[in-house]
Amino acid sequence: MNKKVYLTFDIETIVSRLSYNPTYHASVLLGGMTIAHELKKRNLKGTFYISLSPKCREISFSRYIEAINLLVECLKSYENIQIEPHLHAYKVPVSFDCKKDKFSAYNKNEQKELLVWSKAFFKKHGIEVKNFRPGGYNVNDSYYEALFETGFRTSSILHKDNNKDNDKVSIDLLTGMVRDHIIPYKTKQGVIEYPVTSVKIKSIKPRVTEIVNLSPDFLTIESVRDYIEKLSYVNINFHSFSMYNNRLARENHQGQIRNNFKFIFFEKWINKILRFKNIETINHNTLFAKEFIRWIDFIESKKYSTYFIGE
Repeated sequence: MNKKVYLTFDIETIVSRLSYNPTYHASVLLGGMTIAHELKKRNLKGTFYISLSPKCREISFSRYIEAINLLVECLKSYENIQIEPHLHAYKVPVSFDCKKDKFSAYNKNEQKELLVWSKAFFKKHGIEVKNFRPGGYNVNDSYYEALFETGFRTSSILHKDNNKDNDKVSIDLLTGMVRDHIIPYKTKQGVIEYPVTSVKIKSIKPRVTEIVNLSPDFLTIESVRDYIEKLSYVNINFHSFSMYNNRLARENHQGQIRNNFKFIFFEKWINKILRFKNIETINHNTLFAKEFIRWIDFIESKKYSTYFIGE
């Protein structure tokens, strides 16, 4: 089987509910640089979707963008990293107020302006971007038209609708079924979509099944390695904030209960207090960072070829 593996990374802060910790030095700068270095050591390619929004009121846009400018200049030296825009739209400085995070909250003309702004941002660094990922994978009916009309030729989202026939789920951990037909496809607008590999799981939430992205954020490599080996197209997604920020382990990681107890009753509140004094903590021993290393060691050991989105 000629397997094509795509490693994609959302470079952003974490602002999700109980795991809220919008610090950008640890979650964006240090997390992104560490991932790039670990991939380079293993001769693996990665596509970095860099968020151009801090995603919250707590961080000033100008200070956040200053950090992103630094990160992009550092990453430019990595031949194994492809840099692309990732838009959580909150606070982006365009002609209209960006009060909502979701890219899908904006109409086609507004989306086009956001896309043009993101291209101009990276062009200042000498980087031509043609690939895009919206924050939270949220899209609307004008998404692909807006991409095509602004010169974007590829996209990478997760089909996360929990539809009854599960026709877009690549791995179903409830039934053990693998669908190898879910591969890159050309939309009617001409944009090629590289879907993130989707996994149906039984959530830790009571009586809930979910569709999540194939990721060390959710799953151990032991739980999915046999499924990965059966797929000819694999698009794995990970987050930079998972490297040095601890948070809730949602699914099947080892030490999950111990980690979650420590996080909820200790780390979360310590971090919240320290943020008032602009102090960021760095956790060098997160479950997710360790699991990420296991995943890329597995990919290296199998000698899988990795590609940039678009290749």
